[in-house]
Amino acid sequence: MQLTEQEKDQLYSIIAAFIGEDSAILTARPRFTEQTVSVVEEMLATNMNCNESTKSLVSEMLSGGRVLATGWLKRVLGAASKAVKNSTLSGYGCLVTTKSRWKTEILVSAM
Repeated sequence: MQLTEQEKDQLYSIIAAFIGEDSAILTARPRFTEQTVSVVEEMLATNMNCNESTKSLVSEMLSGGRVLATGWLKRVLGAASKAVKNSTLSGYGCLVTTKSRWKTEILVSAM
């Protein structure tokens, strides 16, 4: 089953949201296939795991025992930890890692 033009546009929007605008991927957009959809599904799962791991790491560090905090940070550790647990981190590291890992596979899937 082929993707409609609308589905290709929507798929590109999702890709761009996770790895940023990319001219090579935009150029490949007309050739997106079901395989591209599968690759992007894997990419999204990997990215969510990256963000979740980052969130967990920061949360653990802010939960007390792992941070040698003095002064102001020590006084706000509880609040900072709670804020991290309630937020979604979508850091630059995950974006760069996701793009590095998945860009080529997305392009290959559109051949």
